[in-house]
Amino acid sequence: MSFLLIPLKISLHLNKHGSQIKGRFSLYWIGIRFFSKKIPEEEKEEDKKKKKEKKEKAEKEEEKGKFDLKRILKIINLFLDAWPHLYRVLVAIVRSFTLEKFSLNLTMGMESPADTALFTGYIWSFTYPLNALTGIEMVITPDFQRRVLDGELKVEVRLKLIGIVTEAIRAYMKKPVRQFISEIRSLS
Repeated sequence: MSFLLIPLKISLHLNKHGSQIKGRFSLYWIGIRFFSKKIPEEEKEEDKKKKKEKKEKAEKEEEKGKFDLKRILKIINLFLDAWPHLYRVLVAIVRSFTLEKFSLNLTMGMESPADTALFTGYIWSFTYPLNALTGIEMVITPDFQRRVLDGELKVEVRLKLIGIVTEAIRAYMKKPVRQFISEIRSLS
């Protein structure tokens, strides 16, 4: 269980210029990159065929009319019974996150230079106090000549697993949570 004490590092880097969005999502543990995906992901021909088949299958199932009001009400009631236990898991997830780095460099322009100036001023009124008081770095640059929204976003987050795993196990030991999970699983 000592491996749960070592936090995960989650890194997201996005660039938007024009209509193109490029980036990378990475997951590190003990300094080793375990998972990394380019954004947007390049699709292979096999993946395109599988998606098409999956979409056709979903359309057929939709035609069958799988909508059952009694089942939906049952799931909602099970969720409400399990909520106190699931809430503790959510709180553990939120508490386990630590923001390491947040950097936003944005170029923004609207149709009217006056609208650009007004909107940029509103954003600056929030971002500059954040820049001064926290480790968050946000730079908003107005472009009065054209309508544009381009920029770069870098986010690094550290996630401690021990609290999440502990609360998840504690929640799973409760009967309402197990019933809710089994009902959700039976949907597919």
